[in-house]
Amino acid sequence: MDNTKAAKLTAGELAHCWEQLMNNSMSNVVLEYLTLTSEQEEVKSLCSEAGSISKSAVQFFESVLRSENYPIPKGFNIKDDLNPNAPKMYTDVFILFYLNNLSKIGMSLTSMALSDSVREDIRNFFHEQLKNLSSLFERTTTILLEKGVFVRPPSITSTHETNPIADKGFLGNFFNDNRELTAREANELHKNVFMNYIGKNLLIGFIQSTSNQQLMSLLQHGKELSINIIDKLGDILVQNDLPISMTWDTNVLDGKTSPFSDKLISYLLDQLNRDGIASYGYSAAVSIRKDLKTTYAKIIADVYQYEENIKTFMIKNEWLEKPPVALNRDKLAQD
Repeated sequence: MDNTKAAKLTAGELAHCWEQLMNNSMSNVVLEYLTLTSEQEEVKSLCSEAGSISKSAVQFFESVLRSENYPIPKGFNIKDDLNPNAPKMYTDVFILFYLNNLSKIGMSLTSMALSDSVREDIRNFFHEQLKNLSSLFERTTTILLEKGVFVRPPSITSTHETNPIADKGFLGNFFNDNRELTAREANELHKNVFMNYIGKNLLIGFIQSTSNQQLMSLLQHGKELSINIIDKLGDILVQNDLPISMTWDTNVLDGKTSPFSDKLISYLLDQLNRDGIASYGYSAAVSIRKDLKTTYAKIIADVYQYEENIKTFMIKNEWLEKPPVALNRDKLAQD
């Protein structure tokens, strides 16, 4: 079995290296800003730690792509995409929530990348990256708990029975259902509400600081979409007498100067949508109630349309970089 660095990258390895290079180059800029504007030393230390994880990823993926003679995407950098003089936009508590969510998404994407990888050097890197992200998750969770601001998912009172499902009515119907939520269904609803609160607050900061009217329109649309998702999923929890997450609108300060380039904000907006679609798809898959599956399907359809609007805006401004694609053999033969 060939585990050497000389082995050609598989399609999965190439895709993950390219995507994670783009994502981490963006995160590196965002985390630099959060490091500069965080006030508490423990929060600043966590931002710096997260930034180190992103920097090491950028360096590794660039070296892998170079060894394959594959062009390095421009991505993002501090010189072009960060305004270091921008005032503080988010409170330290929100930064902690952002880092916590970032670590969870990072663990999910890195686990997938690890399972798709064959080359030993790439597997070793993703394994180490997973440990670093897990450490960041542990530290941010601990600090949020210590500060008494961590929002726990709802607890349910179980019947403590393990009987088999005897009635197909347990599946419910596609439009509404009175059957109580399973533990998994309740957790997925809460997780997606929480994720949209974070996204909504990020967008509030961008809306109040951008001068690009087209981008502002996209951001407003995204904020409204998040509110709609929070309402839809939150109502299901309320109907089942389960608490929904608190709001954190007060964690956005009054800064009017944008800390990031319009290009970076657009990419971050697109990434939030991709992360959302992945989360809603998983939630639909593990939910048993048919009405929940229908709800998630409708949300995915709305987010898909919004994602197309974002990508159209990015293409118009020549900001959307082309990912690795297979050769068009027919076209090659004609040239």
